[in-house]
Amino acid sequence: MEFHNPKPVHSLREFLGEVAVVVLGIVIALTGEQTLQHLEWRHKIRLANADMRQEISGDDGPQVLERIALAPRIDRGLDAIRQTVDQGAGRASVLQAIDRFWTPRHTWDSIAFQSALSSGVLAQAPVQRVAVLSRFYSLMPVLERANEREFRDGAALASISGTGGALTEEERGRVLSAVERLRRDDAEIHRLAKLAEASMTQLGIRIRDYRPLGGHVSPLQDPQRVITEMQREPMAQACVGGLEKSLQAGR
Repeated sequence: MEFHNPKPVHSLREFLGEVAVVVLGIVIALTGEQTLQHLEWRHKIRLANADMRQEISGDDGPQVLERIALAPRIDRGLDAIRQTVDQGAGRASVLQAIDRFWTPRHTWDSIAFQSALSSGVLAQAPVQRVAVLSRFYSLMPVLERANEREFRDGAALASISGTGGALTEEERGRVLSAVERLRRDDAEIHRLAKLAEASMTQLGIRIRDYRPLGGHVSPLQDPQRVITEMQREPMAQACVGGLEKSLQAGR
């Protein structure tokens, strides 16, 4: 093997030229590496945004609009129950009013957001968009807890015995207490849903953005499912038309 000794540098100009070549090589290498990293992060951000858009447009978003549409009907249903009790109606009439009352029970998911957060993708995304996403997703666990309270209060409302004569004073008190707890539950859920809707508008995420993956619609992520469940409930059927318009209007 033949070795070549480095040529001696004869002048400062030659020395600076060689240094410049080395520095330029380092700069090119670093620039190339940074470019690759930038492209990689852009790809990761794009995928994370697509996952969150799917989650919001197909799952949480339709539920948000459903609760907004249902709020007036829930109030009327609770008013009807209270009216039967206040007027001293028979047990059958009270139970009939309770049986007509209905609220949906959902999970409120943050899976895509938590995945983007844990992977570090959100640290590379635009600060303003991350702030709005954080605001939207911070509402999901609060909605989950409120929805669970509503479910328990609804169970308490339905716990009145189906047999016997007129309601006892204790039963009347239980029904009225459950009615007012449910009223507060729905007011809280409605307030949170309106905040979530505003965040969706800021994010530019619409229900019609949902795209079934591989042509397969997940029953857990499908805007149509909220329409279907409301169509099954007499109390909610009057809201279906308005909700359909909201889902189709690109909100």
